[in-house]
Amino acid sequence: MQHHIEKGPSYAVLQTTMERGDRLMAETGAMISRSESVRADAEVGGGEGIGGMIKSAVSSSKDLVENVFEAGADGAELTLAPDHPGDVFAVDVGQDGPIKVNSGSTLAWEPTVERSSAFNDAGGFFSSGSLRVLELSGTGQAFLSAYGSIIETEVTADDAMVVDTDHLIAWTDGLSISREQDGSIKSTMLGGEGIVSKFSGRGSVWIQTRDPAVFRAAAGGGTQGGDGGDGPTIDPSDFL
Repeated sequence: MQHHIEKGPSYAVLQTTMERGDRLMAETGAMISRSESVRADAEVGGGEGIGGMIKSAVSSSKDLVENVFEAGADGAELTLAPDHPGDVFAVDVGQDGPIKVNSGSTLAWEPTVERSSAFNDAGGFFSSGSLRVLELSGTGQAFLSAYGSIIETEVTADDAMVVDTDHLIAWTDGLSISREQDGSIKSTMLGGEGIVSKFSGRGSVWIQTRDPAVFRAAAGGGTQGGDGGDGPTIDPSDFL
């Protein structure tokens, strides 16, 4: 399977050219278009049914159900995109992994990539309770999405890194991570906890340049409707 990423970094799409028998897993709703010869199906719990759901222990029904695309002919094309504006990038899980990932950033992955819940308390890691920390392991490529552009930074033993947690996309498994409150960041100003993550050791961290939580809060501040409102109600999630 060959791939290239177009229209980034603001509205990136993943375009793939598949050979007969190639398979690609994706989040539900990610498909834009496909060749007629590409068969689309859905699996629950990574194809392992209820047992896979329990093993994965991921956060929502969207995570529990994944789309499966299989090429029925050489040269078949499949185009995918995330449900928010921003960029898309590929990681080689066999080379870089295991990798910890914000569950809202997984777009697509090859069948040889395994997804599972990374932390027992992962539900409280991000300010949005619907997001979890997933672990990607195995071999093959995974395609991750960012809200905004992507910054990849190397952490060294001599220089720890502090990141606003809601800007995190992914990080390599060898890094040590601790969480702290920081009253100086945007989320505190908007009423959030102001949680930052401190990475130490050696490895890579991928960061998104925009914070979806801040966008939702800003969009919510302009909501119209309700009692006495003349305009339609605007749901910030409509823009994500």
